[in-house]
Amino acid sequence: MTRIGLTLDEHFDLRVKPREGADPTFHEAAQEERDGMFPMTTAAASQHLRSRGYDCRPAILDALVRQGVVTPSKPDAWSQADVEAAALHFEDAGLYSPYSAMCLALGCRYADFLRPLREAAERESAKYGRDVPDDDGYFVMHRVPPRADSPAVISFTLCDDIREKLERGEGV
Repeated sequence: MTRIGLTLDEHFDLRVKPREGADPTFHEAAQEERDGMFPMTTAAASQHLRSRGYDCRPAILDALVRQGVVTPSKPDAWSQADVEAAALHFEDAGLYSPYSAMCLALGCRYADFLRPLREAAERESAKYGRDVPDDDGYFVMHRVPPRADSPAVISFTLCDDIREKLERGEGV
């Protein structure tokens, strides 16, 4: 089975680590955040798992503890191993956020959606000298359907109205 949600490393690279060209102090702060992210409270673990593409609420994590799927060593203190066990459970159960579910339907992983979106935002930010958010509301998504031996390929181009604003020197 192909994993749909983000791994911890993918989460860091695509959701936490600053984009290309960011102030180096932002990169240092991101690394410090990663180094100190565990243990997490139940609420933080829920938010973290949601950002990795899983449909997770604190009540669901509490249910996983009651069912013995995950056994944190202390109440409300989720280790990296606990969070990974929950992620695998969500993966096996197919409990995805709407964007991850979309990726499943498109024949790709959530990382295969986020990575080209981030790259497109970096490319357009460099081209226009203005920050273009890595938000799919600013871009048109293109998809090459999956083949027998390869996943779908996702790419992004700026929406016409956003491109026109940037060409006029306006912010987005």
